[in-house]
Amino acid sequence: MVFGDVPIEESVVLDHNYPSVSERYFTNYYFIPDDLSKSNSASGHEKSENGKNCTEDINSQDTKEEAPPADKENSDTFEEDKESLPSPDKTGHTCVMVHTNKLCLLTLSHRHPVLAEKKEITDINFDVGKFNRLNNQVSGKGKRGAQQMGLRSPLCIITCSDSSQYTVLAGVNGKLVEVNERLIATPQLLMQKPNAEGYLAIVLPPLRNGVFARSKLLSKEEYEALL
Repeated sequence: MVFGDVPIEESVVLDHNYPSVSERYFTNYYFIPDDLSKSNSASGHEKSENGKNCTEDINSQDTKEEAPPADKENSDTFEEDKESLPSPDKTGHTCVMVHTNKLCLLTLSHRHPVLAEKKEITDINFDVGKFNRLNNQVSGKGKRGAQQMGLRSPLCIITCSDSSQYTVLAGVNGKLVEVNERLIATPQLLMQKPNAEGYLAIVLPPLRNGVFARSKLLSKEEYEALL
């Protein structure tokens, strides 16, 4: 095809690394259970490139945030979180993808053993004992009736072909809007497209003056520096 006197292939620069759809509309944050963070610190990997302690940086940022109201929705711990959870090495890391409309897509971090080791997923179970996430029923703009999620609320249990199991924690406070039921029939979708069709769930977080509160989440840079 010719554009004027110049072939269109030569008139348009095609070697730009354009951002993907997820990069344009989502900001990724990462949640590491407290006990996992401590184990990383003990192994000497808590230092960032400039020598500062990343865990201390995050804690200092938390103290600068506006204190949330003392209600159930903004609490780090909900009644459902009191049930026993598996050992921390079986919970892994959660990626919280915050959309520009403030909805959060929950998925696995690229450093989670399931993705990092390219494991074959045989089952994703949203029945986590006390709560079955598939029974979540919401209505209206306020998402009435939604199950309330805390940072350490179990979202689902992933089983792999090597018999390993991982309990995925929500990593964010808010109302459970939906879980990705496609994963029940095609669990490998989580491995193939974790940041798109393979997402685990959608959560509506409480907003403070219309702003998403990071709470204990790490930015991409902080997460990479910590590990």
